[in-house]
Amino acid sequence: MGTISSFLSERPDLLPLLQASERFDACGEFLLTELGHGLDVRNLETTATHQADGSFVLHTPNPRAAKTMPPSSPHCGMARTAVVFARLMVAGKDYGVRPFIVPLNDASGAMCRGVACRLFPARPGAKAIDHASTSFRHVPLPAEALLGHLHGSPKDERIDFMRAIHRVTVGTLCISTSNATVLRVSGCIAGRYSTGRRVGAPKSVSILSFSAQYGPVARVLAHAVVFDKYAIQATQLFIENVGKPDMQNVIAGVFKTTVLDYTQKALSELVERCGWQGLYAHNQISELWLAEKGNSIAEGDFVVLCIRIASEILLGRYAAPKQRNPQCLLARHESGVWDEARRLSASLHGGHRGRAFNAHLLPLSLPLVRATGQRMAYEAAKDAMVKGNDHDLGVTPQVLALYESTCMMEDQSWYVGNGVMSRLALLNRDVDAMNSMLPLLKGMIDDPAVDAFVNAPMVSQDRLAAFFSSLPSFQGPETKCFHPKL
Repeated sequence: MGTISSFLSERPDLLPLLQASERFDACGEFLLTELGHGLDVRNLETTATHQADGSFVLHTPNPRAAKTMPPSSPHCGMARTAVVFARLMVAGKDYGVRPFIVPLNDASGAMCRGVACRLFPARPGAKAIDHASTSFRHVPLPAEALLGHLHGSPKDERIDFMRAIHRVTVGTLCISTSNATVLRVSGCIAGRYSTGRRVGAPKSVSILSFSAQYGPVARVLAHAVVFDKYAIQATQLFIENVGKPDMQNVIAGVFKTTVLDYTQKALSELVERCGWQGLYAHNQISELWLAEKGNSIAEGDFVVLCIRIASEILLGRYAAPKQRNPQCLLARHESGVWDEARRLSASLHGGHRGRAFNAHLLPLSLPLVRATGQRMAYEAAKDAMVKGNDHDLGVTPQVLALYESTCMMEDQSWYVGNGVMSRLALLNRDVDAMNSMLPLLKGMIDDPAVDAFVNAPMVSQDRLAAFFSSLPSFQGPETKCFHPKL
């Protein structure tokens, strides 16, 4: 809808299609990525050939050119229409990748003429999404299927392409905002499981009393609070930079990298901390982990986003949002690692596409971008705390201190190597931050606002007993009871 609506001022005839989508009379899809090209969308192979009467013929020339992942089957029970990206061919000349409006199927379940869909197997972690590959066999399209102008200069071609895919950047930001809620729910599930799980005899203790258990739970819940504030502020920054696509790419890419990189590592640890029960989808954490792993790839693989952002910042094409307090520890760390990267970049030969840049700086892209995101998240949370929290997920000094310390512990070598503090000082600081958080932990774990999102059986003995009693069971014949003779 966002892609089509951007053409509405020059194409008022598109309004009925948008209104049908708003009413959910039709489902809209965005078919860009191809099986053989992934993120290399400028080199995709699907073609739309201009005909003498002004119409087009859409065609998938080989299996590698099939559109992948977006659902296109009739399973949803409603008509589906897609924005399909294809190479515009006019009189044998390639006019670049352009968007076309293409009906895929109707509400009766019939696929449209020349459109083929192949369903993928169910993906672990995703529910009710019929991911598929979609191909086109000489599909006739009317002249008005093309979004944008038929002809244009090479400069216009790039502008048209970036305009057509600008909603990808919106998606990069939007799908990543779910991570704060995912972390909050997962932390509460792991915390409630750990509270009820007891060890030792004759006087048992909750496993939540051990640092190996309460540590990961407390860090996850602290990050959930901070990322919630970061999501709000990143969205505001994104809106303020409408018309500045490079800046929007930085804001969205840095946010996605920061929250998803942490979420993937944290949820993996929570699964392990819940033992064998953590492996099962019905206990939610592993399922949420896999769902967010899908999000880390959707709307731009965050590692590839990092490479682009880091490379272009090092080349001086743009800069990340300015630091509010350059003297705070995470800001000093951010400045330090970027300064190191700039010095390294200047010492290399072959330019940013050379072998030396590839070998030395591409591996640094993720930690560079993450350093910027960690600082921005800290600033957003501190700002929310100073101004007063506006809803139930409040920032406290304890939450902020634990978040900051966790970020610092991820790159201890920088703080030690630059004389900021020793490894022992970092460890003691982290223990102090964790200890200050512990009095708040029970209240965060038992947060009633999360209850509606938790259905994991392992969070209580009653739920677990009811779950096991519902499972299929198989029993052999009963045995006779023998009493020993004295």
